[in-house]
Amino acid sequence: MCARVIRFGKSIFWLLSMALAPACQEVIDLALPVDEPQLVIEGFLTYWEDTPQKNNCTVIISTTGDYYDANDFNPVNDATVELIDLGSQASYTVNRVENNEGIYKSVTIPLDSGRSYKLRVDYAGQSYEATGTLLPVAELDTFTYRYQPEQGFLDEGFYLYFSGRTPKERGINYYRFLIYENDSLYNAPEDYLIQTDEFLKEDIDTLQLANYAFDAEDTVRIEMYSLNKDTYEYYNELLELLFNDGGLFSSPPRNPSSNIQNITDPGQPPLGFFQVSTAFGETVVIEEE
Repeated sequence: MCARVIRFGKSIFWLLSMALAPACQEVIDLALPVDEPQLVIEGFLTYWEDTPQKNNCTVIISTTGDYYDANDFNPVNDATVELIDLGSQASYTVNRVENNEGIYKSVTIPLDSGRSYKLRVDYAGQSYEATGTLLPVAELDTFTYRYQPEQGFLDEGFYLYFSGRTPKERGINYYRFLIYENDSLYNAPEDYLIQTDEFLKEDIDTLQLANYAFDAEDTVRIEMYSLNKDTYEYYNELLELLFNDGGLFSSPPRNPSSNIQNITDPGQPPLGFFQVSTAFGETVVIEEE
């Protein structure tokens, strides 16, 4: 009996004509279409309320590769990157970091909460633009932690809580949280913590941050970033993609909608996003109660 091997890129699927009886093998290579490389822009403009010396604009630029490309990252090193303050119209060049391919960064741009900024990237005769506002982040007064014995789906350990105020006077606010444990970032798909305050009261009283159980003597850092609505929607679509199991009832996978426009050719938008955030961070050391 024969076994047929279909080679589809880097995956191999076995179709057995009879189980446990592979007497011969036929190899079929599927030809996949090769598309033109697409530009990928990942931009971060961050204003730190508590540590303004950390303010920065960081832009990572690359291109997509075809299915058989062995490179996971195809950096772009000859783009021109510019940040424009839409209030003063002042323009700042964001230069590529030496010895870091595809990474452009500036730490000298004056930033202020509430101001709006435009990112402009020129590459291969095309111009790409995105705008965003440094919206205020929630005012966090206290971080606390409590010991919780194992219960239901919760593991035994210490859980973090915070109290403060979210600025409801400007409507719904959007946030992203990053959590580090002993300098290691939680970075699995389930660790993309995005949140709105749509169903929260203005005054936040002892709200549990997330279902992370920490141990005594752990050093935990929490960073909170305000998001513009379009960036929040980008992350929402990214989560849908990450958790798409490809099943019968799943929607067809697609790239998240970028908030960056191709000004030269609107029909050819890039991939990626421009995140403009006011940020706040707090570090706590868990002590045995």
